[in-house]
Amino acid sequence: MTPTSNSAWVWRCIVVLVTAMAVTQFAIELFHAPRVLQIGRAGEPLVTDHILRERGPTTFIVDSIPAGSPLKEAGVAPGDRLRWDAPVGRWYNVAAGERLALTVMHGEESRRIEVTMPAARSLPRYQLASYVLGAAATLVALLIGALIGWRRPDLTAYRALAIAGLLQAFQFPYSAPESAHVAALDFVASVSSGLVMGAIVFFAINYPDGKPIGWRAVMKRIYPWLFGVLVVANVIHFVRLYEGQFEPAAGWISRTYSVALPILFFWTLLLAWRQARGELRVRLQWILATVGTIVGLVLIGTLNRLAETPVPVEVVDLLQSGGSLAGTLGFSYAVLRHRIFDFGLAVNRTLVFAIIGVILLTLFQVVHAIIGELLHFSDKVQTILFGTIVAFAIHFSYGRLKKRVERFVDWMFFKGWAIREEGLQQFVAVAKHASDPDALSQLLVTALDRYTRGAGCAVFQRDANNVYLRATATLAGAPTQLGANDETVLAMRTDGKVFHIGDESPARPAVLALPMAHRGELFGFVLIGPTLDGEPYRTDQIDLLKLVAHEVGLDFYALTLEQLTKRIEDERRTAETLRAQLQTAIAMSRTDYVVRAD
Repeated sequence: MTPTSNSAWVWRCIVVLVTAMAVTQFAIELFHAPRVLQIGRAGEPLVTDHILRERGPTTFIVDSIPAGSPLKEAGVAPGDRLRWDAPVGRWYNVAAGERLALTVMHGEESRRIEVTMPAARSLPRYQLASYVLGAAATLVALLIGALIGWRRPDLTAYRALAIAGLLQAFQFPYSAPESAHVAALDFVASVSSGLVMGAIVFFAINYPDGKPIGWRAVMKRIYPWLFGVLVVANVIHFVRLYEGQFEPAAGWISRTYSVALPILFFWTLLLAWRQARGELRVRLQWILATVGTIVGLVLIGTLNRLAETPVPVEVVDLLQSGGSLAGTLGFSYAVLRHRIFDFGLAVNRTLVFAIIGVILLTLFQVVHAIIGELLHFSDKVQTILFGTIVAFAIHFSYGRLKKRVERFVDWMFFKGWAIREEGLQQFVAVAKHASDPDALSQLLVTALDRYTRGAGCAVFQRDANNVYLRATATLAGAPTQLGANDETVLAMRTDGKVFHIGDESPARPAVLALPMAHRGELFGFVLIGPTLDGEPYRTDQIDLLKLVAHEVGLDFYALTLEQLTKRIEDERRTAETLRAQLQTAIAMSRTDYVVRAD
């Protein structure tokens, strides 16, 4: 069932809210990133441990203690158990020189100690690369999730993928100290981390139209209940964890899902790929190659943890960060270039102005740096004056730069749209040379169908009785004629604009009526059918279709005038012939009369 407009706006409000919370957490994380990336601020790891999977207070078992750790001096040994004062204190960042308090349990003995975090002598292996790649992947996932959520609120598949991207970006800020954390946001981020894969599977089951068949249809009925179990388990697990308690049953469910969901994702998408044909199969291949890369790396990381890390954690983290960034960028390219989702003109123009802005900003900064480093103006006024000249130069070059970037964006991401638009414009140019109205009508229908990718259309022309008769059509169900007092005809005769056809109109199943008029006289029009994907026509498409109908309509008008002129000329020749014949007959009759009279 297609969501109502109210449902769409409620969903968009949810998208805005989740995006705002994710941005807040991301900003907190980036602001405190130097605490884990800067030598002198980053702390040395105190201990290598793992969580005790037993019901009760959250406890960690010491596996090993690095050399130089103050815990070794405090008498902590492998096998001891540790408890932090704060319920989730184990995950708060403690920078070099800050104090840390925790409880150490050795056998039946328990004691509370305070230690000072030592400065890290070096960053962990691949720390900087993993962090930068992960932050970039998070940012791209946030943008893609917000874009899909706002532009495509209509189907379950789009909603699921949008929320998956937003939840992926909604992370616990591990670099931040305890004072910078917002408990409510942390809790939601923690719960969200376990639901990302579940949302992606929702997308895989319902893509593209929410009407799966076969086993995917069965999974569509069953999966919401399975996902509900995951949600409940995650909420219970983290409610207990934020209370300082560990719940092993909920943790066991989450670990089971962490392996089962990626497998379910690949299985459902492969089923969809086998059932698909043509362009849809190509889109599914891109989804498998991009989103599948991210899901596969997540599964590898899960299996590595369950197998007690045979592959070093830092290596897996680097692979996951790099793979996630590559997957999200690849998916972004597929969305724009191969139209996995149709976002229309808005994305095109957004990309154009974003690229132009980056180029201009970079150029200005480079020129500013050159001025500062090489020219060394002694007077601030001279520096400001030169900077103003550079700013004006960049401003006046904007128009040419915009055209170049726009052509690049159209060629790179919207090549199909650009080719169809150019083809329709070329048709308008050659239509002026048509000499037969019926042939021109057929050519117009073919050109419009090529542009709308088979949406269907119908050309109507006015007859002598002021009735508009269907001349040529590929739109199934198009009416054979429309009277002068039809709502569609009256609207176009009134203002000469494109008319959006309502559900109760006799012109249905068409959705657009394009007038062919000259000096306020409507002598024909074109009906356009709905798009194949159910999306409304964009403003730029409507403007182009209106222009084509107007220009070709003038060609029809010119051909009509030519036909009238030719008919008048034929009538004149006929009249002259008859006049000559009449004069000959009169002359002959007079001669015959004279002869008889003599």
